[in-house]
Amino acid sequence: LYVPSYISLEYALSFYGLIPEAVMTITSVTTNKTAIIKNAEGVFTYQHIKQSAFRGFNEIKDNEGFLYFIAEPEKAVVDFLYLNLSKFDKNDFDIFENSYRFQNLTALSVKKLKMYASLFENKKLMTVINNLCAIIGRNND
Repeated sequence: LYVPSYISLEYALSFYGLIPEAVMTITSVTTNKTAIIKNAEGVFTYQHIKQSAFRGFNEIKDNEGFLYFIAEPEKAVVDFLYLNLSKFDKNDFDIFENSYRFQNLTALSVKKLKMYASLFENKKLMTVINNLCAIIGRNND
């Protein structure tokens, strides 16, 4: 609907089993302006990110043969955190499991999380990602 874009945020997090909730609104990221498109198929939200961070997604074919792009699990997490940074205190570790109910975090690559976060060139995002990586490290022990 809106090019270039790829599905990310809550929809991708749910798709990968990283949050327990089913998500009905499809949110994508784009290098274009933020937009909301409503049509007979549903509500589609597009969030702007800068060009240098527009990567980390794969092409997938759905059951009917349609192709679409979706963020890799780590990129969906980073996109979500970046676009919700105002809600995070840089030293709040509980928000991941209690407020946003992240799960199955050990399936994520710490290296990829840090690499994708570095694309945004944002100090607060890197702090939040490092906190998340510390939680993943504790859960791997």
